[in-house]
Amino acid sequence: MTSMPVREHARSPSSGPMLALLLIALVAVLHGAADLLVPIAFSLLLNLLLSPLVKALKRIGIPPALSAGVLVTTIVSLVIFAAGGLAGPAERWINEAPQSIREFQKQTFAAQDQLSGITELAKEVDELASSEAPANTQEVVVKGPGVLTSVAGRLPSIAAYTGIVIFLTFFLLASGDTLLRRMTRCGRTWTERRRIVSIARQVQSDLSRYLGTVTVVNLFLGAVVALAMHFLEVPNPLLWGAVAGLFNFAPYVGALATALLLTVVGITTFDSLADALLVPMSFIALTIVEGQLITPAVLGRRLSVHPLIVFLSIILWGWLWGVAGALMAVPIITSLKVVADHVPRLNIVAGFIRREDNAGGASGKKHKNCKSYQSNLPLGPPVDT
Repeated sequence: MTSMPVREHARSPSSGPMLALLLIALVAVLHGAADLLVPIAFSLLLNLLLSPLVKALKRIGIPPALSAGVLVTTIVSLVIFAAGGLAGPAERWINEAPQSIREFQKQTFAAQDQLSGITELAKEVDELASSEAPANTQEVVVKGPGVLTSVAGRLPSIAAYTGIVIFLTFFLLASGDTLLRRMTRCGRTWTERRRIVSIARQVQSDLSRYLGTVTVVNLFLGAVVALAMHFLEVPNPLLWGAVAGLFNFAPYVGALATALLLTVVGITTFDSLADALLVPMSFIALTIVEGQLITPAVLGRRLSVHPLIVFLSIILWGWLWGVAGALMAVPIITSLKVVADHVPRLNIVAGFIRREDNAGGASGKKHKNCKSYQSNLPLGPPVDT
């Protein structure tokens, strides 16, 4: 009876500072090793997205290595084709946007006739200031590099990241369940190995379903936005549809950034303020329908995360890994939620992450498929402790 208070008293002073030090060290490692961890994390997400296709092709007799090579090659070709087709219009718009904004300001604030007196006074002040300046003063204009020039300067790092993602994704897809079988060796007992298999399979299943659903929804949203921009006669509608679909992987923040960008697009495209605002308003209407009706109906509530946690996760991972971290924030927090659902000591973390109306839905189902997961993998004999 006397040992319990002594044990708690001896553990409590060191557990708090130790946990804080571990968290600080983890954040420092994630931030410092971002150049290495970002392509690895992106490869893992691509593996989760494409692994169901590899398994489906394996069931009809196609080897995983062959299907993985075909999938990776197809995706790389599509990305190169899309980037090549959209890079030119994007650079032209970025170079022409400042001049278009200045012209819009001149047309919008055309009430300068009523302020002619003030304008004349300002001109006189300018002439007085210019008369006192040296006659041989030259104006220096510094022109920054274009978009393609800036990208060309980063080609070595981009090529390195791309190579890591391509080859790591291929090897992960081609290896199948090899990595999972090796992970089960971390368990010392049969129960621990079953739990490892259950957690890994559930994470893989849930994230594959989530990533597949979100990818299809975002492709559909990008296509609808591009169609809306075409009907509104906005130049380069495919570019803005691609931007809307890509940014939508980061909830809330991505939609806000797209709305602000399309506001600038509308201002630089149309002379009328009403026509200019119609561009972002159409996107806002489409993204409200997608976020409030389509995605919840297709994805369901089982993987739902509290909106505040999603927003904080996007901010945190965006600070750690930049734009790539913001786009991968939701899959990362979803992975943490699934793992916490299966580990009893982390159930309080799962309850903190998930929505209130889903507080008791996942914990009661967390081990229902454990036997089916177990039968698919040769776990080996249990190790006695």
